Amino acid sequence: MLRTLLLASALLAGCSADENPSPTATVTKATPDTLTPADDLLDDLTITIEYADGDGDLGGGVAEVHDCRGDGIVTPLLIPQIAAPAVVAEKTPITGTLDLHVNDVGALATASLAAACGELGAATPTSTETAFCVILVDAAGHRGDGDCTAAITLSP
Repeated sequence: MLRTLLLASALLAGCSADENPSPTATVTKATPDTLTPADDLLDDLTITIEYADGDGDLGGGVAEVHDCRGDGIVTPLLIPQIAAPAVVAEKTPITGTLDLHVNDVGALATASLAAACGELGAATPTSTETAFCVILVDAAGHRGDGDCTAAITLSP
């Protein structure tokens, strides 16, 4: 199964009082709420997250999008530079919003809940639903707390 990966935009960068160097992600929206893996026009997902990074170096890192239908179904999305070099050099905290695009979500036989999804509290996928969990890893390799979408319906 071929997956086309895109990271569209860093919409906002600002300051935060967070001093933890590990980035955090909070899923705020996932669209559409129904995917049709057999239809190339209806199998793309956009996950909007709010992030916080205590030392400003999220840009140059990776957003790992875990498909909860099984271990190893991970879409790595490169995160472009978000903060100005001076912000990164001074380890200034940043917050903002990212839109993560996962294209060509394919049909899979549901095996079991992916470990990363289970650790984040996602429900076990069924033949008609799954969730996606996002974990951010900054440029220094700090792996943060993630979050998951609500159930996404899978249409035949």
